[in-house]
Amino acid sequence: MPNSTHEGSSHERHNATPGRGLSHAFIALLPVLACFLGGGTQKWGEGIVVALLGLYLLANPPRFSLGLALNLVLLALLISAVVAFLPASWFFQPSWRASYVNDLGISLPTTLSPQPWMTLTCLLSVVAGLSWLYVVCAQQLELREARLQLRLFTAGVVVLAAISILFWLRHGSPPFWHNERNFGPFPNRNQTGNLFGLTAIMILACGQDDLRKGRKRWIFWGVALSLTIAAIILNFSRAGIGILVVGSALWLGAFSLCCQRSPSRIALVVSFLLLLLTVLLLFGGQTLERFHLHNLGSADISNDFRWRIFSDVFQLIRDSPWVGIGLGNFEDIFATFRAASYSDRRAIHPESDWLWLWTELGWVAVVLIIVGFVLIFRKVFPLREGTNQRYRLATLIAAILFALHGLVDVSGHRVGTSFAAIFLLGLSLHRAHSFKPSRSISILFRLVGLILLVVSSSWVVAWRGQKLWPGSVGVTNAKQLATIANRERNFTETITVTTTGLKWAPLDWELYFSRAVAEAELKQTDNALADFRRARFLEPISYELPLAEGNVWLAYQQPVLATTAWRESLRRAGPERAGVFSSMLSKASLRSSAVSSILAELGVSRHDLALPYLARISGAEFNRALKKVLENDPDLHSFSETEKLALFAFWSERGDAAELSRATTQHPDWLPYAWFGVAKYDAGKNHFGAAYELTQRYGEPVALPRIASGASLQQLESRFRAAPDNYAVGYELYRAQMQSGRIDDALNTARHFSERANSPAYFRYLEAQCWAEKQNWERAWNAWLVFHSAAK
Repeated sequence: MPNSTHEGSSHERHNATPGRGLSHAFIALLPVLACFLGGGTQKWGEGIVVALLGLYLLANPPRFSLGLALNLVLLALLISAVVAFLPASWFFQPSWRASYVNDLGISLPTTLSPQPWMTLTCLLSVVAGLSWLYVVCAQQLELREARLQLRLFTAGVVVLAAISILFWLRHGSPPFWHNERNFGPFPNRNQTGNLFGLTAIMILACGQDDLRKGRKRWIFWGVALSLTIAAIILNFSRAGIGILVVGSALWLGAFSLCCQRSPSRIALVVSFLLLLLTVLLLFGGQTLERFHLHNLGSADISNDFRWRIFSDVFQLIRDSPWVGIGLGNFEDIFATFRAASYSDRRAIHPESDWLWLWTELGWVAVVLIIVGFVLIFRKVFPLREGTNQRYRLATLIAAILFALHGLVDVSGHRVGTSFAAIFLLGLSLHRAHSFKPSRSISILFRLVGLILLVVSSSWVVAWRGQKLWPGSVGVTNAKQLATIANRERNFTETITVTTTGLKWAPLDWELYFSRAVAEAELKQTDNALADFRRARFLEPISYELPLAEGNVWLAYQQPVLATTAWRESLRRAGPERAGVFSSMLSKASLRSSAVSSILAELGVSRHDLALPYLARISGAEFNRALKKVLENDPDLHSFSETEKLALFAFWSERGDAAELSRATTQHPDWLPYAWFGVAKYDAGKNHFGAAYELTQRYGEPVALPRIASGASLQQLESRFRAAPDNYAVGYELYRAQMQSGRIDDALNTARHFSERANSPAYFRYLEAQCWAEKQNWERAWNAWLVFHSAAK
C-alpha cells in the first residue's frame, strides 16, 4: 500500500509541475554553487546560497512531513541553539565570563551568549541548513529522478575539480578563492579534499550503473574519476586520499558481496582497488608523504597540533557542558583557554565538527544530532534490487564518512561541504517510505523561506555597501571601516564605528585595538590603556599586537607605556624574539632616548636579547654592555652554541681584545668560540706562532681537491709546465713537492696561484702551510688571514 501511494502521488506531481526538471537541477547544483563561491565561507557567498534556498522554499516548499520523531529532534536541536538567548543568570556562571566583566570591564549582555548578535547570525545559518535537510529528505522522487539529481551533482563537482586544476596550471584563481596552495575553492584544503573524495565515491556509482546498462557514458565517468583523483592529489590533503580509498573500498566491497557475489566480480573489485592504490603510490608524491608511512611505529599522536587543540577544547567544554557558550563564540573565548596548544597561530575552530557543536551548543545537541542521524539511517533500508540501491549505498557511505571526518575536521561548519553532505544523505533514503502530506509544513517553510531570503539578502547588501547592520557582516564592516578611518586620521569616526561594532561583538579584539589607537591619538590615555589591555587579553598569542601598541605609545612620548607593551611582545615572540627586539631598538633610537635606555638594560639582562643589542654598539659602550652581560651570566650557561659563537664574534670585532684573552685563560672552554679574537690579539703582540697554532687547532677544515692520478713528481712537473693554469695539476704538484720535502718549490707553486685574484682560496691556505713549515710564523699568519678573508 505505501508503494502505490508513493507512485500515485509521484505521477500526479509529475503531471502537475512542468518545472520539475528545473527543481531537480536546482537541488542538485545548489551545493555545487556553494562550493564554487569560495565554499560559502564568506558571508556574501553564504548569503547568495541561502537567498536562493529562501526563494526555492517560497516557490516550492516541502509538502511532506518527515515524521513526528524526526520533527521533534529537529525542533529540539533548534531549541538547544535558542537557549543561548536566555538570561545568563539562569545557568552556571563560568570563570571566563567573570574575568571579562570584573577584570576587563567589558560590558556583556545579560544573555547566556556573550555575543547574541553573532549567535543570531549563526542561528540563521543553522536554520538554513536544517531547511536544506528537510528539502532534500522530503522530496518524493521517482528512481529516474533521483539518479538524475545525483548525476547532476556529481558532474557539477567534477567540473569544479577541472576548473581547480586549470587555475592551478595557470598559477591563478578566481578572486573569491582564498587558500595557501592556490588550489580549490575552499580556504582550507581539507574541505576541498573532503568534497572531491565524496564525489569520487559517487562517480564510481554513476560509472558502474552506466557500464551495467551498456551505456557509453561510463567513459565520461572514467575520465571524471581520473580528474577527481588528480585534483585530490594536487590538493595535498590527507582527508581526500583517505575518503577516496576507504569510500571506494567500502562501496566496491559492499557492492561485490551484496549485489554481485560471483568470484569474477570480486576479483574485478580487488583489481580496481589495487589499481587505485598503485596510481596513488605513483603520483601521490608529497600528498602521500603527509601520512608519515615511513615512521608509523615512532609516530606520537599526542604531538599532533590537532590533539593538543582537543585537550584545550575539553577545558572550555568543562565550564559549560550542557548548554555550551552559544553559536559563533568559539574563536573569541577559546583564545584564553589555550595551554597545551599554545602556538603563534590563532585557533579559529576546534579542528572537529563534533567538538565545535559540543562547545557551542552543549552535549545535548550532540546527542540530538546522533539520534536524528539514526532516524534518517533507518529510512535508508532496505537496500534491495530495483531501488537505486547502488546509488543509495554510495550516498550512505559518503554521508557516514563525512560524519566520521567531522571528528577531526570542520567540513560540517562550511556551507559548501555541509550542503553537499546533506544532499547525499537525503538521496540515500528509500523513497518507498510514505511521508504524510502536511499543509502546516508547507506554510512553515514558506515563512522560513521568506525570513532566509530577507536576512541573507541583507548580508549581501551589507557586504556590498559596507553597511553597519547588526550581526557578523556588520562587525566585519566595522573593522574595515575603522582601519580606513585610522589611515585617514579620522579618529573620531574610528571610535564611533568600533563602538558600534562592539555592541554586537564585545569580545572582538580587533575592534578594541582599533579604538585604542584612535583614543591614543586623541589623548584619551586612560580609555586607550583599557582598550589595549582588553585587546591583549582577548588575543593572548600574537606578538604583533603589543608591538604595535608600543609603537603607538612611542610616538606619543610615553616611554613607560611603550616598554611595558614591548615587554609583553617579547614574551610572546618566542623564536622571533631577537628580530623583534632589534626592530624595537631601531625605532627607539629614532624616537626616544628614555626607551632606548630601558631597552639597553633589558638587552644585557637576557641572553636572547643580548646579541641584537650588542650588534648595534661598539667601543666603550660595547665593553660596558658586555661587562653587564657577563655579570648576569659569568659562565654563559644560558647561551646556546650558536649564541656563543655570535657573542665572541662581536667581542673579537668590537670589544677589548686583551680582556678577551684574559677571559679565555680563566675559561678555557670558551676558546673554541673565541679563538679567532685571541689569535688576532696574539698576532698584535707579535706572537704569530701562537696565533697560527690557534687557526690550525680551531679553524674550520679546508675543502681541498682530491688527488686521483698518482703521477710521479717528474710527470707532474711536465704537466704543470704544459698547463700552468690548471688548478688540479698545480695542487697535485704542490702535494708531491711537500711530500718530497721540497718546501721552497711547493711554496713557489702555491704562490703561483695565490697571487692571482681569481684562483681558488685554498692556494692561500697552502701558502700559509709552507710558511709554517719554514717557521716563518708572521708570513704564515698573514697568508692565513688572506685565505680567511677570501673564504668568507
